[in-house]
Amino acid sequence: MTKLRITSWLARQSIPLLIFAGVFLLQWSAPAGLEHSVLRLEGLLYDAKVQYLPPWPRSVSNIQIVDLDEASLHEIGRMPWDRRQFVKLTEQLAKAGAVLVVYDVLFSEPQANAALQALQSWPRQTTLSGLQRQDLLLHASQLDPDTHFAKALHSTEVVLANLLHRHGSLRTGQISPAVLGVAQQRPAGTTLFEPFSGFAAPIAALATAVRGQGFINAEEDADGFVRRVALVHQLDQQLYPSLALEAFRVYSLLDQVQPRWLQHNGQAYLQGVQIGSSLVRTDQQGRILIPYRGGARHYPYTSAADVLTGRVNDQRFDQAVVFVGTSATGLADLQATPTALNFPGVEIHATVFDGLMAPQTLPYRPDWWAGATLLQLLLAGLLCLWLFPRLGPLGSVATALALILLTLSLNLWLWRMQTLDLPLLSPLLLISMLSVYFISYGFVSETRRRKQINAVFDQYLPPAHIQRLLADPGSVSLAGEKKQLSVLFCDIRGFTTISEQMSAQQLKLWLNQYFNALTRAIQQHDGTIDKYVGDMVMAFWGAPLAEPAHASKALMAAFAMLRALEPLNLSFQAAGQPVVRIGIGINSGEMNVGDMGSDFRRSYTVIGDAVNLGSRLEGLTKFYGVPLLVSEFTKAEAPEFQYLLVDKVRVKGKQIPIRIYLPLPADLTPVQRSQCQLLQQALDAYFARDFSAAQLQLQDLHLQTGQPEDSYQSLDLTPLINLYLQRISAFHQEPPLPDWDGSHVHS
Repeated sequence: MTKLRITSWLARQSIPLLIFAGVFLLQWSAPAGLEHSVLRLEGLLYDAKVQYLPPWPRSVSNIQIVDLDEASLHEIGRMPWDRRQFVKLTEQLAKAGAVLVVYDVLFSEPQANAALQALQSWPRQTTLSGLQRQDLLLHASQLDPDTHFAKALHSTEVVLANLLHRHGSLRTGQISPAVLGVAQQRPAGTTLFEPFSGFAAPIAALATAVRGQGFINAEEDADGFVRRVALVHQLDQQLYPSLALEAFRVYSLLDQVQPRWLQHNGQAYLQGVQIGSSLVRTDQQGRILIPYRGGARHYPYTSAADVLTGRVNDQRFDQAVVFVGTSATGLADLQATPTALNFPGVEIHATVFDGLMAPQTLPYRPDWWAGATLLQLLLAGLLCLWLFPRLGPLGSVATALALILLTLSLNLWLWRMQTLDLPLLSPLLLISMLSVYFISYGFVSETRRRKQINAVFDQYLPPAHIQRLLADPGSVSLAGEKKQLSVLFCDIRGFTTISEQMSAQQLKLWLNQYFNALTRAIQQHDGTIDKYVGDMVMAFWGAPLAEPAHASKALMAAFAMLRALEPLNLSFQAAGQPVVRIGIGINSGEMNVGDMGSDFRRSYTVIGDAVNLGSRLEGLTKFYGVPLLVSEFTKAEAPEFQYLLVDKVRVKGKQIPIRIYLPLPADLTPVQRSQCQLLQQALDAYFARDFSAAQLQLQDLHLQTGQPEDSYQSLDLTPLINLYLQRISAFHQEPPLPDWDGSHVHS
């Protein structure tokens, strides 16, 4: 009997046991197809902790960043700069009181000495004597920019950067052993890191003139985010410091930092780096978690151009550690980090340096994390298996929330108070999956009843409305009311011509495919289909279900509709049928919404001026040659999107001009984004009555635009450009009245 009970219990718990086994495998041995997703999710949880609960105190040290930014490149010139600029920069910083200057810039190639090259190419048959030529050569050598830079470095506390790589045959510059800041004594059986074999380092003249060198290699996780940084790397059986570690060593007036090794079973593993009396704990590859203190530009930034031209007149650099690097996009030193997607690499080095000021606050993942995670999974799994079968639906939900809250609290307490980083994904995933399983099992019969009701009504109402009706019929009001909503109108371009090319049956099937694709996109973004009129689709957001983000969802649905046409048009072309071109208009505002009609036929719909404006915007898409237009009211409700101002218009029945915009997709190419910016600048000049400047900009832009592709993402700006060129041409012949406000009247 007991054996039968055990067998029965195991049969009932087979799925929960499989869930536990699956979570265990995901944590320690995820399949190749899922490994990246698991690492990404774990990384996102870690990023949230860094952003909202950083365990480290605020910085009290004076760390400054001198930025080789776009303004500097514009004013001084594109990179590479003449070394004399760096001489001046170094001297200016030293004069301003900087105690240490750290260059996140590679100087691995010598700068040509123009004077020496010119003298060496001077013909030998000139009247110069050998002694005169020798004197001139000596004088030209003294003008060498690298020599001057080396003198400036020698007289200042400076740390330079090098880059390690695995191309052994490529070694440029010199890593001077005289400034090797890491002790090399290692116990027997030491497990070394994966070694580097090549490097790009400062040229010899500079390498021997500075106080130290450090590598600037970035340590990206599998998802491309920089969360860790190595303090030491191996090259030619030697350990070398990172730029931040070397800067801190020089700043702390230490001769060397000492790696700490842990010996176990005849092997030695790296435990951390001893800096003076403090131990910085690392993983076995010498990496630490970067203590990000916020988004980019947490530390004070100063443009290098301001330093070079003497425009800095305050004491910001007095007793400061100054990191010199770049935030310019074109110099490719921007990294994706937990706090910002375009985080300057120089600020990462500054952040690590700042963290080394208080090493006891640096977060780390201890060696015993795997055992602790396994114990947590076992306890959580056993609690779920014991509690959930004994509880009802509400009790199961409350228990699941309590277990999740307990798991989060423990993890965040260890993070915040003990600076320990333990995995959070697997415990939360186990509790969530077991909770979902047991709660779902209790709702099987209710789900079947809901499916039956849904099967009856899904032909008439949107799915979201049906679910609300099933869950709480009293929450949906069909009575007329005024609400802030967003409405969308969509129409096919040239539908009359298309309909004349097909039989009635062909047109019906063609339209059904078109409506299916658009309806699916609208309902996937919680829209309510109002009606189909011929080839026109009308939908709205915010009723009967309240939706604060009604404008945003309407825009997302519009983008989805345009994307849905691409595969649909391919199938139409393959079948020899006409392709679809549509225009979409969206407006947001106060509308009357409710169940309206007669005793014979009723429908849930919206009416009002805001609805009419949405319809007119759809009509204007053809006039402006764009697939999508929104009003300024929709733009204000959905500021997270990017927009291109198309025009200021007065539509029929309206006296106040309205700004209309073309929303821009998020995946524009850099060329497309640049063209949109140039067009916006031209329109700004147009509305400012600077017609000549606008005309020149539009003509230049017209030459850049190519033939459009069959895709919304191609962003064919040609119709807009031609439209405004025509207007400007007309204004040159007959200037607008003095009270012209830039608006165009549409009748």
